[in-house]
Amino acid sequence: MVEVEQQARALAERAVQLGARAAQPLSARAVVTDPRVTLKCRVPLCAGYGRNLMCPPFVPTAAEFAATLSRYTVALVVQQPIALSATDVARRYGGKSLDELSLSPDYQSVLAASQNALDDILTALEGEALALGCAFAAGFGGGECRLCEACVAAQTGTSTCEPCRKPFRARPSMEAVGVDVLATAAAAGLPIQMPATDDPVWTGLLLLD
Repeated sequence: MVEVEQQARALAERAVQLGARAAQPLSARAVVTDPRVTLKCRVPLCAGYGRNLMCPPFVPTAAEFAATLSRYTVALVVQQPIALSATDVARRYGGKSLDELSLSPDYQSVLAASQNALDDILTALEGEALALGCAFAAGFGGGECRLCEACVAAQTGTSTCEPCRKPFRARPSMEAVGVDVLATAAAAGLPIQMPATDDPVWTGLLLLD
């Protein structure tokens, strides 16, 4: 237990070196799960639901994740700035509805840059954790995966879906597996202000054992 905690602290420092805004270890027991989180994937229906391999229904359910989480000892919460603040959105995309923003290639491209940066940090941390002997290290990002311009699931659907094109970089988001991101970030001492502010962040999670 002590060794894993030391490794988590070292990895938190490493996350900042890799470009993260902040990273903080916490007990895996402090990671909050709630099935209502994945309900929000469907009500209202998220654009990634059934169309992104890192989103429901392709990923573990909230109940499955919670059962697996109970086997872990330590977690690491990692935050990365989002490229667009609320003021930026109002200035650049003023008057657009959420539906229009979700279909805007420019908006999605700007979001993807910072989101993919978080995923790259988590992938690197996961690899370093494995090298330290944390055989079950697993990273979870924020928001739907944007590594590809279009996920294979969007083209084929759930029944005959092709394999992920980037399986060693792609990670489900925290919310996709039922993690209450707001409560978990607060438990780590990295609270997220809601509604969106002029200093928004992506939040990811690394499980260690």
